[in-house]
Amino acid sequence: MNLGMETECVEYKRSTSEMREGMESIASILNKHGHGTLYFGVRPSDGEVVGQDVSEKTLRDISQKVGELIEPRIYPQIERLETLEGKAYVRVEFSGFETPYACDGRYRIRRADEDIVMSHAKLAEMMRESENRSNPWDSRNSDTPVSAVDEKALRRYVERGVEAKRIPFSYTEPTDVLSRLGLLCEDGMLTNAAAVCFVPSKDIMLKMGVFADSKRVHILDNQQVTGTLFSMVDAAELYILNNIRRAFVIDGSSLHRREVPEIPMDAVREALFNAFAHRQYEDDSAIQIDVFWDHVYIYSPGLFPVGFNPEDYLTGEESTSKPRNRLIATTLYRSGDIEIYGTGLQRIKAACDEANVPFSVTQSRHGVHVSFMRSEGIAAGNTPATVDARRQGDARTAILRYARGHNGITTAATSELVGEKDYTARRLLNSMVEEGLLEKTGGRKGRVYKAIRHSH
Repeated sequence: MNLGMETECVEYKRSTSEMREGMESIASILNKHGHGTLYFGVRPSDGEVVGQDVSEKTLRDISQKVGELIEPRIYPQIERLETLEGKAYVRVEFSGFETPYACDGRYRIRRADEDIVMSHAKLAEMMRESENRSNPWDSRNSDTPVSAVDEKALRRYVERGVEAKRIPFSYTEPTDVLSRLGLLCEDGMLTNAAAVCFVPSKDIMLKMGVFADSKRVHILDNQQVTGTLFSMVDAAELYILNNIRRAFVIDGSSLHRREVPEIPMDAVREALFNAFAHRQYEDDSAIQIDVFWDHVYIYSPGLFPVGFNPEDYLTGEESTSKPRNRLIATTLYRSGDIEIYGTGLQRIKAACDEANVPFSVTQSRHGVHVSFMRSEGIAAGNTPATVDARRQGDARTAILRYARGHNGITTAATSELVGEKDYTARRLLNSMVEEGLLEKTGGRKGRVYKAIRHSH
């Protein structure tokens, strides 16, 4: 019986004599994906079930080892399985989202089918995320006084909330309103959520550009914006609207003319609020808006929580929301600017489907990317997939240049170079091998991809 090859979420061990290595794989996979499966009694090289003795004690030993070595504690499902030929093996299914996970005090992370020592930078990032789960950034003290609040923005916010029937009181004055909204700290200073929403930022939080081509070389316009969250969403929405095409439609009954943008602005506004609500504010990168001839691109720093991905939300398979900035999300919900947590992507999809506008939501190593196709792009036969492929084409050029200059390139170096997750980088490298651009050298644990001399 064959179970297929190992993946980033599936690990094989020939027997429980490799118990410690198996525990390391569990922690590594949890740190990358939040869930996975470990098998004992399966050959790692090809996924063939070779079997081993499996008794109640075997299952108990595995369970005890998980409890002894993995921290924070997890509770896997451990079961004995048997092939038709009578070969016994063990399947361990596990999940957990309290990253980072350590095995015997050491932190590793999954890379393809390897368990590598986590970098200091990655561990620090995960530690920050762990701190945010118990002490969210947006609930912390911003050391900003109430006097810094843009009172007009706060008043308009309350008016929208009252109209949406989500704020049960009228505007009075800033301290009273912010206190009743739970946006003040015990010492009377603003929470980070209040500062983001109602205090004009000093740092550039939004960058916008229009490009003549797909290479980001010929810049037609470039703007950098500061402000409150609400003013920046308005600025980004207006910028996109002013730089895309609009059709004029005549209402047959009233003969009134109305403008119909080539991209549904309800979807754009939802994407913008999502970008600001769920971004990682400790990262000093800005929200980025790029307008190309064939698509509009929105980038937000910060990833989906470990174990969650955009596709699950788009298909409706996942509706559980774990917002990074729960207080900011709650604040936006009260004003009617966003709806129930976990439904934003489905609303974007519904608006785009109704307007027949293809779009995509993906994430790389550092953030989330949303692309809306424009009418010229659709007419040219472009799709979100071809846009992504074009970006990968640029990535291929960068990979080849690096491989030639460094006598090869690893999956890790590719991941860092193109800003993609390890499994995406590995898939890209393998596709370049199939195209005859690269060749694999070395074993599975230390593979290097080298440029073939005749490649261009």
